[in-house]
Amino acid sequence: MLPQEIIHGFAFDKDTPLWKATLMLLDASIESETAYALQKENRGEDRAYHCGRAEALNSFKAVLLTTRDAVLKDLGRPPE
Repeated sequence: MLPQEIIHGFAFDKDTPLWKATLMLLDASIESETAYALQKENRGEDRAYHCGRAEALNSFKAVLLTTRDAVLKDLGRPPE
């Protein structure tokens, strides 16, 4: 079972502006890092750096979404 702090923190209404803004910021950041990685003037190490940042942001977003779904499930609510 998840700690109460996490359950309380992720039990919000899906239309909460902070949640929407967080996901929008993560999506924009992932897109930006991917675009930097694909620029032809980037060298291999720069490309790898931006790919790593994009993957880290994507993984963090997945953790947030998975945690949110787990909290909703524990509360008997359908996942989003």
